[in-house]
Amino acid sequence: MRKISIILWVLLTISIIISGCVEPYDVNTPDTTATSTPQATATAKVSQTVDPVKLLSAPTWTWSSRIRIKGVDMSDDGEYIAGLSTQKVVVKTPTKTLFANLVWNSANHAAVSSNGNYIAIADEYFFKLYDNDGGELYSYTVGSDINHIVLLDSGIVIQGGEKAPVLNAIDTYGNEMWSWEPGVSTTKVMMFELSGNGENMLVGTSDDRVYYMSNNGKNIWYKYVSGEIEDIEISDDGNYLYVLTDDNTIHSFDRYGNKNWEKKLDTNTVEIEISKNGNYILTKPFNQAKTYSFKHKVYLLENNGNVKWMKQMSTDVGVIGISDDAKYVVISEDRDFRMYNLNGDELASYHLDSQYGSKFVSFDMTTDAKKLALGTTNSLLVFG
Repeated sequence: MRKISIILWVLLTISIIISGCVEPYDVNTPDTTATSTPQATATAKVSQTVDPVKLLSAPTWTWSSRIRIKGVDMSDDGEYIAGLSTQKVVVKTPTKTLFANLVWNSANHAAVSSNGNYIAIADEYFFKLYDNDGGELYSYTVGSDINHIVLLDSGIVIQGGEKAPVLNAIDTYGNEMWSWEPGVSTTKVMMFELSGNGENMLVGTSDDRVYYMSNNGKNIWYKYVSGEIEDIEISDDGNYLYVLTDDNTIHSFDRYGNKNWEKKLDTNTVEIEISKNGNYILTKPFNQAKTYSFKHKVYLLENNGNVKWMKQMSTDVGVIGISDDAKYVVISEDRDFRMYNLNGDELASYHLDSQYGSKFVSFDMTTDAKKLALGTTNSLLVFG
């Protein structure tokens, strides 16, 4: 019995010594703090292995609509791609093609969430939300023309349009979360954009005002600009705000409403695109009067308003774009789609075959620039 006691004492002593030499595990408790604010989409790291020549060698997927694809949108990874014509919407998924057999009265917007989980389609005064398998979640009637929609990763749809409420957010059950009206009954929301961090919105209205707002519809400030608003852009962090007006002037504001600069261009300009960080602004000219003397000038501006370069194109410009990391710039004219580096050097091009249409009219690309979606006068083309 004494031997057993001694053995037990020895074992206990050894266990105490061993336990004193071992560090305890640190267990990290996950942060489960919830927030009602829609979360920003994480931007994927931009790949450094894009081969522009290989990318533009030929489309990897095509869809014929017989009429122009006036809008395209795609998920960040390029697995879900939407093409929009007036009475048709097609969504390419990894396994099938959705909605190709549906007929719309007058479809005007199609959006894919950045994560690819949701699809929203607007037709004049109502929109529908679908899951990525094509199942309809709800139909929401606004009661007036919808001018723009944004679809968040959470499935929340923000729409802006003609009448009250001119801007509101709808959750995945079809319930209104918030609404905003500027206080002038005749005002229309023409366009709006969200910052990449999801915190703020830049809103352009029909009474020549631009509003900087929180993502729950609270107005922070507004400014009058010199003419009708043609286009607006906001950087990912919400610090750079750009407004293009119909007098061909680009206005630059900071997030507090201070005007950084304004620059009047010497050619009729109808669209701007920016890099995600707001450091570069690309412009699209348009020969509205169809004059022979028109100069098809595309500018790349820096965030201080200085011109980095200008390209004199030979004919009408179709689409423009800048990759998320500002490594690539794309411009199309007539049947030719070209990819440039930031210095304006041409890297590769694609000439549109007549069976796919006569020119490019819409464009989107993935965050890593490895996949492109191009709408033409009669087709949706996917590269990569």
